[in-house]
Amino acid sequence: MGDEVLSALGACMKRLIGYTAAICLLALMVGCGGVTSTGTLAYISNSTGTGFTVFNVNTDATLTKASISPQNAPTPAGDGPLVLRFSANGKWAYYLDNNGTTLYAYVRNGDGSLTTQIGTFPLSGHASAMVISPNNTFIYIALRDTQKLAVFSIDAATGIPSQIGSSILTFYSITQLVMAPNGGVLYALSPTQQAVLSYTLNSSSGVPTPVSPVQSVGQFPNYLVLSANGSYLYVLDKVATTTFPASGTSPAYTSPNIYGFTTSGTGALTPIQQGVPFNENPDATGIGPSQPVAGATSNDTRYLFVANQGSHNISIFKILTGSSAGSAGQLSEVLNSTTIVNGTPVTTGSPFDCGSGCTTPAFVAVSNANNGLYLLDTSANKIFQYKINQNNGTLRQQSPAFVGAEGSPTWITIR
Repeated sequence: MGDEVLSALGACMKRLIGYTAAICLLALMVGCGGVTSTGTLAYISNSTGTGFTVFNVNTDATLTKASISPQNAPTPAGDGPLVLRFSANGKWAYYLDNNGTTLYAYVRNGDGSLTTQIGTFPLSGHASAMVISPNNTFIYIALRDTQKLAVFSIDAATGIPSQIGSSILTFYSITQLVMAPNGGVLYALSPTQQAVLSYTLNSSSGVPTPVSPVQSVGQFPNYLVLSANGSYLYVLDKVATTTFPASGTSPAYTSPNIYGFTTSGTGALTPIQQGVPFNENPDATGIGPSQPVAGATSNDTRYLFVANQGSHNISIFKILTGSSAGSAGQLSEVLNSTTIVNGTPVTTGSPFDCGSGCTTPAFVAVSNANNGLYLLDTSANKIFQYKINQNNGTLRQQSPAFVGAEGSPTWITIR
């Protein structure tokens, strides 16, 4: 072989090695299978732990531990954060401790870390829920034991919250607050008094005005799900059920009640099905779900996901958008064909088993891209992760099936 050929062959090999190195470097930067971080973070509030476990939300909706994790909270031992909220502009972070005695305020850094504390603000009456107005101006905190609502204004320059007047007596033991996307209406839930309250909000003063009448609902309504577009409010009830008789080869079963309402700018709620709740279908073995404790809609308001703590599964509904009277907001459960795997009926439809090791589902959240569902298991200290089929709403377990938290996780905040 001539010197010219050897030289050409050597040059070719050098270029090939260079291309291979470039491809390898690109693979390292992008990650296996083209999976990268979306730049979004998921913060897990650990109610009996030391603070927050933080994950990167990847393009395939899987979670991987973020470099800033964990973010420690200065709460007393055994009293971790209960719920974390960010201002809409992303500058400030506020959270309540699990004992409900203190509001903590932080600067949120560019990398998502919470290292600069703005201050701590004592609360009395057991703070149980908190929301922030979308204009970054007001914080609303429910004080369950004293049946009051505290309103704070947020300083636009420093993020420091200052209470506006005295806490407002509501006459209801509120456990949850949700706010309309435009900040015009606040909804509150009192399970022991079977009530959903509505307040219109003054965008300038922040003052809430109660809407009459108070909506009576269910036996123990324990969770509110406001659709992402703010058009529908679904109320889960942990106790109220409907029994369905046997039909053909299908056995009788009992199903939890879900109450649906359309919303309005006035705060008035109108039942979607007058006097008739929505219900959850039984699993592939004919057993009905039990004890719904949490839920969330996809960010495009196409699907509703409900976590059933008693039966360890997730019910999935398509939210209808029909233009005919009474059809908008109706729920149609996502069904799928059942297959037999090792002698056991299995379905990817609803209800979807939350997986091996899932013992106490307590909270759910949907990724910003609508392609992932996350379920907190309080007792197992795990976050189970599922891929959402955006064409039909069905779920499949991700790999890995779960990631770990610590100290009884209670809340997921995605930002």
